[in-house]
Amino acid sequence: MIAKIMRRTLGLALASGTMAFAVAPAMAQDSAADIDAMIDATGSAAGTLRLAHSQADQGDLTGAAATLERALLDGATMRDAGVRLYYVTILCRLDDHERARLEAMRVDASGATPGAVAEARAACGSLDLPAGGAAASNSGVVGNIAIGMAYDTDTSAALSPIFALPGVAVASNDDLSVVASAQVDARARSGPGYVYGGLSAMTKNSVSGPDLDYQIGTLRGGWGIQGGAIGFELGAMLRHGRLFGHPFYSEYGGQSEISTAAGGNGRVALRGELVHQDYVGSLALADRDGTRYDLALEYRAAMARDHGWVLGAAFEDKTARSRNLGYAGWRLYAAARLPVSEAGTYTALSATVRHVNYRDVALVADRIETRWFTRAALGTPLGSGPIDIEGAVSYTRRDYNAASGLHDYDSFGAELRLVLNFGR
Repeated sequence: MIAKIMRRTLGLALASGTMAFAVAPAMAQDSAADIDAMIDATGSAAGTLRLAHSQADQGDLTGAAATLERALLDGATMRDAGVRLYYVTILCRLDDHERARLEAMRVDASGATPGAVAEARAACGSLDLPAGGAAASNSGVVGNIAIGMAYDTDTSAALSPIFALPGVAVASNDDLSVVASAQVDARARSGPGYVYGGLSAMTKNSVSGPDLDYQIGTLRGGWGIQGGAIGFELGAMLRHGRLFGHPFYSEYGGQSEISTAAGGNGRVALRGELVHQDYVGSLALADRDGTRYDLALEYRAAMARDHGWVLGAAFEDKTARSRNLGYAGWRLYAAARLPVSEAGTYTALSATVRHVNYRDVALVADRIETRWFTRAALGTPLGSGPIDIEGAVSYTRRDYNAASGLHDYDSFGAELRLVLNFGR
């Protein structure tokens, strides 16, 4: 009896082992088939959305998010508004509203279906879903207004060069001033493209130290179109500057830009500007009136409205009625705005080097100058509102060739500002 029970138990164990070995390859084949099916499904935007919706309907929100993330790494799918918008929806349903907010800034919701937009709004509640995000065809108004105090060292030669005379020391005066600035950009759909407009302005008014008050403002507007990869803008601009409380110069003309997608979040842009300049109070032998050309090639990347950077190089040429006041030059520039914490703290960095060679004229000293500027800022939100407090340090320098007879200049600066952001 005992022997019979042992034979039966051994038989069952062998049968079970045989079944296990038989089932294992089948399970492996099924898993491989599932992976292949998933790869095929996410090979297109439509397939990605079908799979992600299916996973979400089964309660697998994490799986749906992973599916969308994988698809967004692909160049073609990455530009699909529906995929990115549904990713925002899933993030909201997972209560990851911080990542959802950042992703929402990259969505061109005008390219998604009304149903997808409604679904995202239902999941995200009050989360801002811009009509265009980082897309150039978006509609809306964005910008900032800032006001604060600035302290600068050695400001006597800040706005004009000083001759280096033997035995004569250059005055060194520090300056405390009120600074304010505004940047506003607006777009609205127009036919297959959009119309755009912008205003930027800055004022600096001395509180103590040398009287170095100045104001600069720029107004621009035009029309553009943004395709899947290529974008184009053409418009007009007007810039005006005041110095010491009086008009100093005006320039007016046109600007254009052509850009193309480069990488998932980047664009390469070629920008041109052609303006005529009129200076107030020009003299017969010192007439700056003329034409200025500027051509810049830059790469810019925008992960979100609060996260991006730009790197560029430019050539410029200016004519003047007094030939020695005309010049040719080049400049290199870079800027970045990077998040520091999820609470909204950020850093903003910028640097420019500009080299200018003035026209050679008989009996007039040759003049070549190189200008350097760098600025580093750290800002953080005041509470949960749209106002940031920002502190910054900066350094400015001008180097002249020896033949010019001009004194080199440098200055350190510090700022503390309140910045109101809107449209973000």
